[in-house]
Amino acid sequence: MSSFSTDFSGDFGVIEIPPEPPEPNPAYGRSPISAYARSWVRARATAVMEYTCQITRGSRPEGYDEDTLTFTPEGPRELVYQGVCRIWEVANTNSVVVGDTDIYQQSTNLSIPWDSPELVRRYDEVKILTAPQDSQMVGKRYEIQTVAKAGELRATRRFEVTGVM
Repeated sequence: MSSFSTDFSGDFGVIEIPPEPPEPNPAYGRSPISAYARSWVRARATAVMEYTCQITRGSRPEGYDEDTLTFTPEGPRELVYQGVCRIWEVANTNSVVVGDTDIYQQSTNLSIPWDSPELVRRYDEVKILTAPQDSQMVGKRYEIQTVAKAGELRATRRFEVTGVM
């Protein structure tokens, strides 16, 4: 038999594929992380949320009408969420060189409790209502840029935000 033969070789055993995937081990269930562990972590994450914030969603402006020469501004904003939150910055060691200047990057994140049923979307606006540790944060506004998804033990609903002037 040549090395390029298409004949069956007895050197390899027959691989048996089960007709259905095996049942999950009932000791683990769907996830190795227990419901108690999830609730404990989420309660601890919510306990450190000292700020209160309001998340609103604006309606899209109709824009400029060339026939009537009028501009229709954005309508009233819809309240999406109001309650406790946490906002924090994460500085990155990477820098971007612009001209002769190193610019260091920093991202700002916002968390709300995991069990909040509201659906927060990109471009929703966040306003800080109270901030016991930092009075200069009160009234600051941010815009949601990304909504973090994935992870088996997500403690909070997390979003990346940018400041709104």
